This record gives sequence, C-alpha cells and structure tokens, in this order.
Amino acid sequence: MNFYLLFKKHYFYIFLIPFFFIGATLSTKVGITHDELYDLNVWEANKNLFLNNFFNTDLDTSFLSGGSKFYGSGFHILSIPIESLTIFLFSDTHYLEKTKILLSKHITVFILFFISGLFFKRILKLIIENEFFSNLGTVFYFLNPYLLGHSFFNVKDIPFLTFWIICTYLIIKISKVFFKEREVKNKHVILISIFTAVLLSIRISGILIFIQYFLFFLLITNSMKINLIYFVKRFLFKIVLSLISIYTLFIFLQPSYWKNPLLILEAIDFMSDHLQTVCTITLGECMKAQNLPSTYLPIWFFFKMPIVIIVGLILFPFVEKKITNQSLNSLVLISLICSIFAISLLLILLNVNLYDEIRQVMFLLPLIFIISLSMMFYFSKLLFNSLVLLSLSFFLLQNITLFPYNYIWINNFSHITKVKDMFELDYWGVSTKTISNFFNQSDLDNNICIISNRNSGLKAFDRKEYCYIDFKDLHKKNKRPFYVALIERGVNKGVPNNCNLVFKEEKNMNFSNEKLILAKIFKCS
Repeated sequence: MNFYLLFKKHYFYIFLIPFFFIGATLSTKVGITHDELYDLNVWEANKNLFLNNFFNTDLDTSFLSGGSKFYGSGFHILSIPIESLTIFLFSDTHYLEKTKILLSKHITVFILFFISGLFFKRILKLIIENEFFSNLGTVFYFLNPYLLGHSFFNVKDIPFLTFWIICTYLIIKISKVFFKEREVKNKHVILISIFTAVLLSIRISGILIFIQYFLFFLLITNSMKINLIYFVKRFLFKIVLSLISIYTLFIFLQPSYWKNPLLILEAIDFMSDHLQTVCTITLGECMKAQNLPSTYLPIWFFFKMPIVIIVGLILFPFVEKKITNQSLNSLVLISLICSIFAISLLLILLNVNLYDEIRQVMFLLPLIFIISLSMMFYFSKLLFNSLVLLSLSFFLLQNITLFPYNYIWINNFSHITKVKDMFELDYWGVSTKTISNFFNQSDLDNNICIISNRNSGLKAFDRKEYCYIDFKDLHKKNKRPFYVALIERGVNKGVPNNCNLVFKEEKNMNFSNEKLILAKIFKCS
C-alpha cells in the first residue's frame, strides 16, 4: 500500500495521536487561575468530610460554608486516577504541592476534552452517516481556539461540556433504538443515569439537560404518532428508576449534601442567582452579571462562534426541507435546535446571572457546531470541505500565536469592532506563570515585595517565597522599591507615581495590527 492510500485510510488517527500528546503537554505549561485554587479548596473540604464520615477523622471542612457547599466535586473524583499517574511529572520542579496537583488536573481536563471530541464525532456520524464528514468536523471542533484554550486548564466548564456531550450521544442512541424498535434498552437507561449524575455533580446547572431529554422524546413520539402520556406510562418504571439512580449517585458524589439531601433545591436556587458583582465588557459596555440585557448571549455567541459556523446556520432556510422530512436523523437535528433555543431562552427570561462571556453556556457550543456543520454538509459537500479546511488553517495559526490565551479568541468580525476595550479578554489569569517566570529569572531580593491582583496564582510558581502585598494596599505607602503585576480585569488599573513598565504580555488576534495587552509588570522605585 503506497503512502497516499495509507494516509487516506488513517489520516484521522495520524492527527489524533500527536494532538493528544501535544495538547496534554501544553496543558501543563499554562498558569494557575483563581477559580482553580478555589475549586481545589472546595474539593479538599469535601474530601475531608468524606474521610470524617467514614474513617472517624476530624479534618477541616470549614471551607464548605456559605455557597461553597454547592460547588461540585465530580470532576475532582474523576481526576484522582489521572493525578496518581501524572503527578510524578512535576516531582523535580520547585512548585508548591498544590501547584503540582493543579497542573496534573490540567492534564485531566484536556483528556476529558479529548473524550468529548470522540463523542462529538460519534454524534456527527449518527446524524450524517459519512466518515469523512465526521472526521473533518471533529478536527474542526478540536482546533477551535476558544474551546482548545479552555481545555488546557478549565476545571469547571470543559468537564461539564464533556459529560453534556456524552449525555447527548446517549439520548440520541435511546431515541434511535426507540424509533426503530419502540423499546428503551436497560443498558442505555443505566448509562444515561450514571452520566447525568456525574454531569450534575460537576455543576448543578446540569439540571438543564432534562429540558433536552424532554424535547427529544416529545418530538420523537410526536413524529411516531405516539401519545407522550402513553410513552411515560409504558416506561414509567424505567423513568422512575433512572431518576432515583441519578439522584442517589449525585448525592453520593456530593459529601456536603449528605446531612440534608434536599440541599439540591437550595443549590439550584443559589446557583441560578449566583452572587456575582462582576461585569463583562461586551461591545464596549460593561454588562453586570446581575442585570444583563437580553442581548448579552446573542452578542457573545455571534463573536465567539467561527464564521463558518454562522454561515452554516444561515443556510437553514435552504436545507429546511431536508431536515424536516421526519427521518430519524432530521428529528435529532430538530431536537438539538429546539434544546438550544429552549435553554438559551429560559436563561434569558429568568435573568440568570451570567458573566465571563459564554463560559457558563459553553456546553451549547458543540451542539451548535453539530447543527451548523450538518446543515452545511446537507447544502453542499464541496462548500463544507472548502470552508472547514480553510478554517482549520486559520485555527492552527491562531492557536500557535495566541497560546496560552487561545480562549480569548474572537472571530474575524473583530476586525470591524476591534477588540481592545470592546470585549473581555483574560478573565482567567493564565499569565500567572509568565509573570512568575519573570520574577524568578530576575532573581529579586526577598525584601522587595510584589503587589498583584492574583498573588495566590503567582505564589504557585514562586521559587524564592517572595514578599507579597495585598492588592487592596496598592496605593498605601509601601516600602520602595516594589513591583506591581497587573493581570485579568486589573490590567488597566492605575499604579502609584514613579512606577515604570518593565514587562508586558502582548498578543495579536486574527492577524490584526491591534496589540492586546494581557499582563503588565511595573517597578516602583
């Protein structure tokens, strides 16, 4: 077999294997964010609660006070085996023990993203029974800078997205079996119960998946001229057993709920009205989480989705007849469309607090990708191949130039609006490692202090245990010389007099001449 035929047969795996190892390696090269440290503290308190209950210990669980007890532990339980296998990679470093754990969790996050892509491919294959389409669509998904950037560190949204995709795949499988055989298999009920419970244990907002489940069965039964009430009666035992299993496994995965399992109701209420005073810069306006306009989600979806995906969605009127023909594949697409609209509309109508652009609804992006890519393929295979291959070239270059800030990526409409002061940029603070490296290489005197809005993230990579001062004391009379490191939303904060810029982290987006400043360091003499 010549090289061309060999490549044609195995090209997807030729991409997949190096992608996995390169991605996993890159995930250990980004900084530690505030959310990761907070999430780890919640997990350690939950773990201590588990040990106290089963091993009669008296470990500290005080971090589970207030809203912290509602944060999920599911991801951290899943990461235990991968941590145990990868923690040795950091044994020769000077990092703090927590830093080593979190960098190991970065690998887990990337592995989960990788798994999400495999299920993304399966869903594409179920809808459009074409191997090349599903392979190329999956490469497109993997290389999307926004999602890829989050896969290097985001311990909340990527695991949640992964299990949402798995649950979506399972509901499609259940729907397909029911459509053909008018039966729901026990193995599918068991699997969807387990994965739904894990989804809820990562984020309580996983309760929204039941909207998707309901719409799938409503549309499938309606197309088959089966009364939904009849369906519920016929499978009542399996439905009730599934709900009990989901709830039981969810509680088991949440030690903070053990004394009062009904806390789930309080958690749903608390998280839907999450106390968050931050605002997100959206088209130049600082939109507050607790008072968002209805345009917030549409704006961010428009600028965060690749242009090729927007093109695919625009093609809907031209392929409408093909996807409303009552075939099973068409019903799956319609169910996904209805699910996205219903969930988005519910979040807008209930005025749920959202912030940091679309990270809380990131799980909808793969579904939108699936719908758009399918519509494009229905419209024209040539158009699909041309636009996706062109996008992949663009994605690859952007991923290289933006790393480790891939997730700040915005599509090319940013050439019209510009990015600086128009959109939120580095709200995570992965620049902590870059800034720490600057100080480590500068070999500062231990008496010289550092003032930063993310001291904990800098300490994670600190070699010499430098002196740190709280950011709230920035404008007090501090002993000079000292350094000021500005990252995240604080990058444009004012600094005291006689402070000179000694370092800045700059990136260009979408081959624009516009310089985006993501971190600054000042020396105040």
